[in-house]
Amino acid sequence: MIAAAFALALASFVPQEAPSVHGVVLSAEGDRPIAYAQVRVVGDSVAGWTNQQGRYRLDGLEPGTWRLRVAHPGHDSLDLAVTVPGNRALEVDVILRALPGPPVDALSDFEPFRVAYTLPALLNGEEVTRLIRDAYPEDLAIRGVGGESVLWLWLDELGTVVRSSLSESSGQPALDSIALGVSERMRFRPAKNRDQAVRVIVRIPVIFNVLESGEPTGSG
Repeated sequence: MIAAAFALALASFVPQEAPSVHGVVLSAEGDRPIAYAQVRVVGDSVAGWTNQQGRYRLDGLEPGTWRLRVAHPGHDSLDLAVTVPGNRALEVDVILRALPGPPVDALSDFEPFRVAYTLPALLNGEEVTRLIRDAYPEDLAIRGVGGESVLWLWLDELGTVVRSSLSESSGQPALDSIALGVSERMRFRPAKNRDQAVRVIVRIPVIFNVLESGEPTGSG
């Protein structure tokens, strides 16, 4: 058993012809499956996403010890070391705990953005682009699949993202999950009402596309 303060992983071996890692990602709250969580090998291109039942599978790993990172927006991520045998599949089930959200009262004074306000401006666009590129699912990049996820963001008077939710789907749940995850790292110049910074709710598009070179990219 591999345990962390906010996450838990259980591992066992099952017979398999080729080395691989597979399992299910569950929420600690009711043991419900977590769909579209990312499971990736740190320092390698091997990565995958859980399906609607929370199941994932990573193929193409050489036998040896690897470090996996399991992440999903709104949950504590988990890093764990796994040793892949040469002639078996390693089953690793992961339990993630939800991060505490802001109290409802803490969001009561956020108001929808008004035309008279100065728009908030993204300050770390290059970082956001890099995060999107690094997380872009390989299968979607190969097929040239992109899209646009539109988010609702709650921005405080410092331009910090206090909460995010999906307003319009890109049509690709994996991309929507990336957009929500990346929103936690966005930093904004706050919206202003004249010279006064204000707490607002805004709709922000996160755009995913694949260049002609085949390189995935995106922007917020």
